[in-house]
Amino acid sequence: MSAVRHVIVVGSGPGGLAAAARLRERGGDRVAVTLVSPGARATFLAGTLDVALGDDEPAAFTALVRLAGIRCLDGVVRTVAPDGVDLDGERLAADAVIAAPGLAVDAGSVPGWSRALAAWDPDGARRLRERILSPRAGRVLVAVIGTPYRCPPAPLALAVGLADRHLEARHMVRVSVATPEAVPLAGVGGDAPALVSDACTAAGVTLERGFVPDLDASVNGVLRAVDGREIPYDGAFFVPAHRRPACLQGLPGPGPLVAVGERGSVDGSLLYVAGDAAATGLPRAAGFARAAAIAAADGALEALGIDAAPPPPVVEASCFMFHHGRALSRIGVRYEGHGPAVTIDGPSLDLWPARTGELRRFRATAGL
Repeated sequence: MSAVRHVIVVGSGPGGLAAAARLRERGGDRVAVTLVSPGARATFLAGTLDVALGDDEPAAFTALVRLAGIRCLDGVVRTVAPDGVDLDGERLAADAVIAAPGLAVDAGSVPGWSRALAAWDPDGARRLRERILSPRAGRVLVAVIGTPYRCPPAPLALAVGLADRHLEARHMVRVSVATPEAVPLAGVGGDAPALVSDACTAAGVTLERGFVPDLDASVNGVLRAVDGREIPYDGAFFVPAHRRPACLQGLPGPGPLVAVGERGSVDGSLLYVAGDAAATGLPRAAGFARAAAIAAADGALEALGIDAAPPPPVVEASCFMFHHGRALSRIGVRYEGHGPAVTIDGPSLDLWPARTGELRRFRATAGL
């Protein structure tokens, strides 16, 4: 009998959970799987919008991870390597490592202005909710400070949701959304750019395209762009720049992203990087992270001599866009052949159960 191999998975987002489950499913008793994440908790990041809009609280979107047959550890991984990780100052050895920690939110890159807060998670959304929901008059701004960032439609969806909430409350509030991208969702393609732009227009949201913030020239209450444009605001939700997590520092790759090869391998080694931090050219979405993590798990099992890797899974993801009147549309992206195939469902009120189902499925993958 061959020795049991040990694979460490870093991160409990969609990628980390998918990698751990795949290793357990295909490796069986031949693989011992350890999943490490701060607090050993999983967070449904799409809940950021629900919290920011006052529809729910952060506790609804996070819970302890409990996966049958997988050791789940609470800890902070400082470094990763093909033969193990540095976990809170102690070395944890492994035969392979799959790192899916996501991208880190660099909230400290934004000055501590009283009218704005930088965040992109449910806890951060709760802290700034009062600033963007409570004004009865004035201007509210949602601004993307830098790229890349998670879930491309989400800042625009949040702006539309805010405009609807203020309209329902009969507040005299104008909502703006600013993005550095000349064409929002251009990386998704198809009809997605027109869909989100039209949704903003229908909701009365001012969309500022190609707005690259100049934080040094900005002040509390006014966000300025490098081209001289200005957006005054009374309350603002800034989506901060995303940076490479500390555990991935020193690995090859451009900016915050890690260069990866076949199945996410780093330099052909038994260290794999999957999800938002991998330089794959794909938008940062949960479905893409899951597919990349499954491919990485299959690659690790083959490299360890446990089982031949099947063809990589189909790369597909979906996300939701809010519309005036609380309608939803679902943007589906599937990569086959040379480019993406984009499908759009809605806008419709009937899509709300599908969005709620996303949370149920995420909790199920975390054993919740």
